[in-house]
Amino acid sequence: MSDAKSHSPKVLIVGCGDIGIATAAMLQAQAYHVIGARRSVNKLPADLPAIAIDVTQPDTLSVLASHDWAAVIVTLTADQFTEQGYQASYVNGLKNILAVLSQDSKRLPLILFASSTSVYGQNDGSIVDEHSVTEPSGFSGEAMLRAEALLSAYPGQTCAIRFGGIYGRGLGRMVKRLADGFICPREPVIYSNRIHFEDCCRVFVHLIEAFSKSTVSDNKLAARYLAVDSQPSRQRDIMEWLAKEQGIDIDKLQEGEATSRGGNKRCNNAELLATGFDFKYPNYQAGFAPLLE
Repeated sequence: MSDAKSHSPKVLIVGCGDIGIATAAMLQAQAYHVIGARRSVNKLPADLPAIAIDVTQPDTLSVLASHDWAAVIVTLTADQFTEQGYQASYVNGLKNILAVLSQDSKRLPLILFASSTSVYGQNDGSIVDEHSVTEPSGFSGEAMLRAEALLSAYPGQTCAIRFGGIYGRGLGRMVKRLADGFICPREPVIYSNRIHFEDCCRVFVHLIEAFSKSTVSDNKLAARYLAVDSQPSRQRDIMEWLAKEQGIDIDKLQEGEATSRGGNKRCNNAELLATGFDFKYPNYQAGFAPLLE
């Protein structure tokens, strides 16, 4: 390890998948010393130091206590889209991580946890923010809420980041439906909330930077932020725009069933914007345009 790197703030990314790898590159570009942690470390880039762990196996996590972390980004995934899978990864896994990182009261890193807007059960198109009622309609949202509750017992600073649907690593489901000749109906109106993959990573970097520059007298990070772009939109509007951009005749498309797995609400990102975060892709038009070129 170079002397410069040994004095750089050290950041751990737990569950280091695509988002973690891209976030690591951004942090490395700003002189952070980043380490990725996951079960299959051979999938990480050669220039990203790695630690092999399994968050569901506490004995594999003891190595984390030997480092002086400035921040820990937790981006977990479930092995299965089941209640048991979410409980094992998001709840039990986070509990195991917090137990290790809480051992030394003099070295308590900032913890950023990737949560989800699935914690909201609103299905009437209403506007929600960080203070809205959270009554999730499915097991995934319930698991996320249980995980967020664990953060409140951590003696250091934590922040749950409630991400909307992450897009931008390809054209995605809506474009595929259009290619197959289908478009969602105008009624019922279904709102969707999204964030571009790159902005998702930039949120982590921004919050770490904001926290590191704060002083005792400054306001610290909020306990949670909604991370969605600035334009909650009707699914029909998005699909019509995508169709026109690709030269697809909307009149020749067949209306398929409305899909609302993400619920039907409009997420307000005002509190994230108040921290000084600036979206590179503030709406779906800006985010999809480069993908359609």
